[in-house]
Amino acid sequence: FVRLKSTYFFLFLFMFTRFYIFLFFFSTTFSLLSQPLPSNITERIALDETLAPFYHGVASGDPTQNSVIIWTRLTTAELNPAVEWKIATDTLMQNVIQSGTTTTSINKDYSIKVDVTGLQPNTFYFYEFKYDNKYSLRGRTKTLPTGNIDKLRFAVVSCSSFPHGYFNVYQAINQRNDVDAIIHLGDYIYEYGKNEYGSVRVPDPTTEILNLADYRLRHSMYKLDSMLMRLHQQFPFFTIWDDHEFADNSYMDGAENHTTATEGLWKNRKSAALEAYAEWMPIRSVDTTNNQVKIYRKYNIGNLVDLFFLDTRITARKEQTALASLTGVDDSTHYLL
Repeated sequence: FVRLKSTYFFLFLFMFTRFYIFLFFFSTTFSLLSQPLPSNITERIALDETLAPFYHGVASGDPTQNSVIIWTRLTTAELNPAVEWKIATDTLMQNVIQSGTTTTSINKDYSIKVDVTGLQPNTFYFYEFKYDNKYSLRGRTKTLPTGNIDKLRFAVVSCSSFPHGYFNVYQAINQRNDVDAIIHLGDYIYEYGKNEYGSVRVPDPTTEILNLADYRLRHSMYKLDSMLMRLHQQFPFFTIWDDHEFADNSYMDGAENHTTATEGLWKNRKSAALEAYAEWMPIRSVDTTNNQVKIYRKYNIGNLVDLFFLDTRITARKEQTALASLTGVDDSTHYLL
């Protein structure tokens, strides 16, 4: 939820000033979907050879006042490739603030994630990656402000079901230049196979995703969508999962859309989904110590707002009853906080 001190709603945008409001991040409120478009649709998820070997673009996320995660994914046959990165304050990448080299491997699905520190608050930065004398897209990100703040504006999105249509809202947000960051409330991907839930676009793989290879491929497909790719390029993301990053109506020990007899142990599927999410999302490492999954976190933004990202699914939720789904059940022993 968000502890705020304002609320001006602009469709999918928020501008914040002062007082308290609570927003629970259940991903049924804002849909990213719109009607199908008539032309050049198939090219939206085709490989753009001009981006090789960084076909999936770049992304940034989890900004603080002095740091930010930058992300990309490398397509290569090299076992342990070294990738250069740098971040600058200008679009020509001449005033370089930080730079370095990092490695990746098949164990990370060739994803690359760098936690860049030593940055200034409320500042735009530009970043890029380099491998084999080839450059990635040049991304833009922004650190959080500090001190007295009059306003912030977030684009808030969720429920991005690829088979149901096209992510035109992503494009609409990307045409604005007055957004500080994107907040994705969950269901960044969906697990269903072809025609199981939506029939406008065909997902990859075409079957329901069950194992690590499946979840990695589905994340890859999403990142190849041009509208999502360009939005990640322009703005930092804050993300939290809901259920479809794992399976429909998932909870700690299972999911409505999971059958152990035919789909294997839930703990294996959950582990695969978690690993792919950690690899493919511009998010700081998910804490999995003591067999717990901790993605919940808090960001203090000056004297204006505290952002709380809550895991209401995987960490401790018990199986939902049919009665609770239909009528709601009051239980004074259950709390979000």
